[in-house]
Amino acid sequence: MTATAGVIIRNHEGFVMGACTYPLGRTGDLTTAEANVYLQAAIFGEKMGFRDLVVEGDALIVIKKLKSDSVDRSVIGNIINEI
Repeated sequence: MTATAGVIIRNHEGFVMGACTYPLGRTGDLTTAEANVYLQAAIFGEKMGFRDLVVEGDALIVIKKLKSDSVDRSVIGNIINEI
């Protein structure tokens, strides 16, 4: 599967502050693709100078892993740790 990440950054009033797309290339599964999307969103937000980010998405597995304090040893663990 070939995937592309789409990222939109909005301010607290809902105005678009930036947008981009990132080709993710071939990914093994949807969970890995979603984790890579969150990573690219964090990198993009950091490059734009934002210090506080709220990430929205529908990948419950990835969101739970991001919120967890435990060490993630899953397939997406390295991506989660980098975020």
